[in-house]
Amino acid sequence: MAKRKRDLGIMDIPLSCSLFMEQAYYRWRPYVVPLSTDMQEYIHEWNLALVDVMRMACMRPYLGGIGQQLIDGTLRSDRYLSSCLEHAANVPMHSLHYALRFTEGVNFLANKIEQNPKLSFVDLGAGLSPMAAAVQTEYNIGNAYIIDVPEITDAYIRTAELVGGRVPRAITWDAAKELAVSHKMDAIVALGVLHYMDIEEQIRRLQFINAHIPSFLLEVKYNNNSKTAGQNTFDLQRLQSLRMLVSNTQTLETTMIKNSLQYLTSFIRAMPDRKYFLQNDRSLFFSR
Repeated sequence: MAKRKRDLGIMDIPLSCSLFMEQAYYRWRPYVVPLSTDMQEYIHEWNLALVDVMRMACMRPYLGGIGQQLIDGTLRSDRYLSSCLEHAANVPMHSLHYALRFTEGVNFLANKIEQNPKLSFVDLGAGLSPMAAAVQTEYNIGNAYIIDVPEITDAYIRTAELVGGRVPRAITWDAAKELAVSHKMDAIVALGVLHYMDIEEQIRRLQFINAHIPSFLLEVKYNNNSKTAGQNTFDLQRLQSLRMLVSNTQTLETTMIKNSLQYLTSFIRAMPDRKYFLQNDRSLFFSR
């Protein structure tokens, strides 16, 4: 039998983020923000539906070798994903990151909804994460939006419809900006997406969000060593430059330090033998 080529399809990383995040939540439950029982059930139903959607003929061209392996393994055994979490290289480390990010995002939105039950929010770079759909369904929010490439938003909406409940609307970044400028966008979450954009585009988006959207939770990548920092990663010089380009710098810097220390502390407590993951490009979180 020919060995399957381990190419990377457009769905592979988003698919792995959602499937492994659920497993990671239960494994590292003491170290992440707790989710309601309804939210946990929704996530489980989402991943079952997501696997069914990924098996559709129209989705097959967007699955690479890794994505197909995840689908095949999940269908073959209920223990496949948890076994990967135990034994596959780097899967435990990255899945913990997914779980921390997801639970913090849900907690952020829940707190904003408590303050404003009619909250309008967008998940920028939603991928195949159930966050927007799960929050919209649990809190019965009318205006929830997702932004991603068309192939992914198509899979997202198909999955949300299959699960049932509320279905977020897919929009573009330009449409989100129009909503924000007209004061119809209250909050934005952007986790795991900005570092795929070049630094100049990241700064433009951060400036716009800071100026026009009242509440946000944003993740960027940071490395204090400019020699090893990735092309789209903020080093100290770039971060200092960003400080000069946005208003309310002191407030943003304070929340960035608080959020990022909380994330690092949770990560190290859950996985003390993987500190090397935090020594290169790592996550910083801005919020308001």
